[in-house]
Amino acid sequence: MTPALSALGRAGLLGIGLLAGCTSMDSRREREPDPNERLDQMLALSESARREGDQCHEIWTAKGQTVDCQRVQREVDRLYAEFPGNERIMMANAVLQYESGQVQNAQFLLDQLLARPGSHPEAAILRTRIALAEGNTRFAGALLERQINLAPDYAELREAQASVFYLQGRYTDAHEALRIAQLLGAPAWRTAYHRGLLHEASQELQLACNAYYAAIQLKPDLRAAVARLLGLSGEPECGDVSEALQRFRDAGS
Repeated sequence: MTPALSALGRAGLLGIGLLAGCTSMDSRREREPDPNERLDQMLALSESARREGDQCHEIWTAKGQTVDCQRVQREVDRLYAEFPGNERIMMANAVLQYESGQVQNAQFLLDQLLARPGSHPEAAILRTRIALAEGNTRFAGALLERQINLAPDYAELREAQASVFYLQGRYTDAHEALRIAQLLGAPAWRTAYHRGLLHEASQELQLACNAYYAAIQLKPDLRAAVARLLGLSGEPECGDVSEALQRFRDAGS
């Protein structure tokens, strides 16, 4: 149920507004790129590696040479050491630490960021994901409630809240959170899929299958919804799932 970290991925990080850099009289600093520009370069390299499908996050330069797998993380770590007050760098570092399996490091950075004044929805969503993996739904719920009060129009916070309610068995509250999320612009295919999970948990199998069908109609390559339909294919409430399977095959061809 936890949204894919769309708001936390590299594309989202690249979209966060640049912070103004400080002018320095140090000639060496004047020659170095702005920290946000340096971060953009590392995130662009990392995103390029992801598109290539390299699980090692190997980076290929324009000349075809490889760069050490840890280069991006090392550079972002160095940026954080140089600019510990730059929240964008903190968030990028937390995401990279999380993706590399350094969950405690990511949690430390996220907690530092969330302790600062103002709203930090991306940090709250990733911190929620960590808390839910630990089974700490109470902490996750309280964190999201605080962030929703600060940024009530942030759709992904509502989706994350629906995840917490789902795990707590509060299905009516989860449905309401998804309704608000969709009103705020959350993708309809994603909310449809999550509604399917809620209906399935409530043993409302026909409603669950209808929701999965709706998700596949909106996003035919949604493997998770196809898998749920296959799991329910023996239930009379779901009927024939062949149409959904054909849509999925066509999307992959």
